[in-house]
Amino acid sequence: MLTVKDKKFYLNGEEFKIQSGSFHYFRALPEYWEDILRKIKAAGLNTVETYTCWNMHEPHKGEFNFSGMLDLEKFIQLAHKVGLKMIIRTGPYICAEWENGGLPSWLLKKEYNTRLRCCTEPYLTHLKDWFNVLLPKIKPYLEENGGPVIALAVENEYGSFGDDFEYLKVVEKIYKDAGMNCLYIAADGNKRYHLSTGKSGDHIVHGMDFGGVGSKESFAVADEFDETAPYFVVEYWAGNFTNWGFDECTHIPDEVVRESMENYVDMGASFNIYMVFGGTNFGFTNGAQGALSWMRDAYNPVVTSYDYDAAISEWGGYTQRYFDIKNAMERDHGKADIAVPSSPTLQNIGTVKLTESGDFFENLHIGRNYKSVTVESMEEYDQIGGYIMYSKTMTYDAELNIIKLVGLHDRAHVFVNGELVATRFRGFDESIIEYPRYFKAGDKIDILVENMGRICYGEDMYFGDRKGITGAIIMTHKKGNEVRNPGKVIFNWDVNCFELDNVDKVNFEEKAPSKYPAFFKGTFKTDSKESCFVHFDNFRKGVIFVNGFNLGRYWERGPLEALYIPGAILKEENEIVIFETDGVKGDFSVEISNISGIPNHHPEIMVD
Repeated sequence: MLTVKDKKFYLNGEEFKIQSGSFHYFRALPEYWEDILRKIKAAGLNTVETYTCWNMHEPHKGEFNFSGMLDLEKFIQLAHKVGLKMIIRTGPYICAEWENGGLPSWLLKKEYNTRLRCCTEPYLTHLKDWFNVLLPKIKPYLEENGGPVIALAVENEYGSFGDDFEYLKVVEKIYKDAGMNCLYIAADGNKRYHLSTGKSGDHIVHGMDFGGVGSKESFAVADEFDETAPYFVVEYWAGNFTNWGFDECTHIPDEVVRESMENYVDMGASFNIYMVFGGTNFGFTNGAQGALSWMRDAYNPVVTSYDYDAAISEWGGYTQRYFDIKNAMERDHGKADIAVPSSPTLQNIGTVKLTESGDFFENLHIGRNYKSVTVESMEEYDQIGGYIMYSKTMTYDAELNIIKLVGLHDRAHVFVNGELVATRFRGFDESIIEYPRYFKAGDKIDILVENMGRICYGEDMYFGDRKGITGAIIMTHKKGNEVRNPGKVIFNWDVNCFELDNVDKVNFEEKAPSKYPAFFKGTFKTDSKESCFVHFDNFRKGVIFVNGFNLGRYWERGPLEALYIPGAILKEENEIVIFETDGVKGDFSVEISNISGIPNHHPEIMVD
């Protein structure tokens, strides 16, 4: 077992420095897991760290999925095969710039009436139910049972969230009662603010999360809380994530990472590089940031790529950062015992014309329909991600021409009689929409709302980042230049939930769309399984599917310029479907090439 003595880690009695890299199995296709793990091993690292994502494994209460990209046991087995130890951060909260910080969206339903990440019911009951499924899958792979798992995390960055020490003790007790006999760790920021409430006792090893170079100063702060704990950086940020609307994708100077790695080697410190491989927020899995001091807006969704400026790129290539890490490891303990695997090759397919389209309003059958007296959030309709539409046909004439969206989460298109009258984004005067005349009987109002990712960090999570219209839809009118208050709450809506997991059911025709939103479809051929990137220059906002696989969101707002297509999903005959909400700005075509969508990415270093 991994133990602690005299500020050092010991594995089965021998001194052991954790030299690790983060790789989230749920951000890459399983066809690539072993290759990436071998690249981590070839860099000279001895451990891989991963989170588990409760929200993906239990998308609906009592329904569990451990297959495909969620086959945790296969991932652990491959790490063991390659010769890597493993740290698993089971949360239940993980942050990770992941949807809702890894917590299931169904926890936010009104019927549960619970608060998250504290000693409340029924949250604790659901948490225990989840761990009763998860932990038995991990237990056979603990180091004491001959497996690679040397440590588990108790919660995650709790010092940034709360001070319910009893809750942390409950999580720890669940582990112990399940027989999870291994070292327990906590991960928090490197300030007294974080470390003061991040763990429930000194028997848990406290590591820190930080970037930059200042490791010595950070370790000095850690010593104030536990002089016996080894120097351990659970997350050394050798890169960072990117939000939509930022000027460019994140880039950390190579010299900063080089100096940090040299510091860790010289100090004999243990570390985990976050991320050594970042991967992709496929589908609707990206998280979002709330109102943080260093953010521009009150709500900041994360882009589809989670490349993270990492040593191993989103598509499995190498950057200079990889070889800087490898050089530091060789200086510490010599060369790795396996060679660096060859670089992946990428393919260039060219222009793909989208020759068919389908009007969104003529394909409402792909959604789930409800009659709802009140306007409710997605969670009340058991919807996880995608889009939700609230529709109302007026049955009376009234002096109403102002629509207020109370609690818009996150982006809305408002239609009257099928014509777009407004687009609103959370935090940008989303509440007031004026129509040029009074509504009358027979007018149909449709409000299509996109969930752009639940907030994954900070105090906002306490309140729950529900999606759709989280308050009410209110109508009133203007008297002169002033909006009349109070307004009327509008009841009795048709609600359609579009998770877009069935785009194969869209009806397409060989014609241009007459209005938006709209679906587009095209086909392309390839006899290669090499990966590539679809560039969406002609489109504005939406989602792209290849062979039914949801690649994720695109947005002309940038800075991401293309979406990654894993070669493993390609066939000889391929279908591409785009759901576009805002309208095109060019012809109906995309470019599929070997050029990534990260404009300032490190130059790739090829290995034969």
